[in-house]
Amino acid sequence: MTDTAAHDEIVAHDEAHDDHHPTETQYWVVFVALAILTAVEVAWSYLGLSGPALVLPLVGMMVVKFLLVAGAFMHLYFDMKIINGRLFTWAFGGALVLAVAVYAVVFAAFEFTI
Repeated sequence: MTDTAAHDEIVAHDEAHDDHHPTETQYWVVFVALAILTAVEVAWSYLGLSGPALVLPLVGMMVVKFLLVAGAFMHLYFDMKIINGRLFTWAFGGALVLAVAVYAVVFAAFEFTI
């Protein structure tokens, strides 16, 4: 195999694996989204709300942030493209939603307030 053919094969191999990792731009977009969501969470906590009006939006923002971190920084969104390409991100997100639902049911069963 000539040097040119070997180089072309390496370049083709690298290009085939580029879709398995986020680009630098995607990392920056996720970073900005996480920063904005964190700022909104902090501002929300200072609104003086209590009960579900305080907790439910914070839990929703927490789930979105979890999906962003798990999907981008843990590479779950880009690896193992099954079921429209995002099996692991959806599995982690579903598990998180299930955990929060179980948490809420336990608190409701024991008549605790959140």
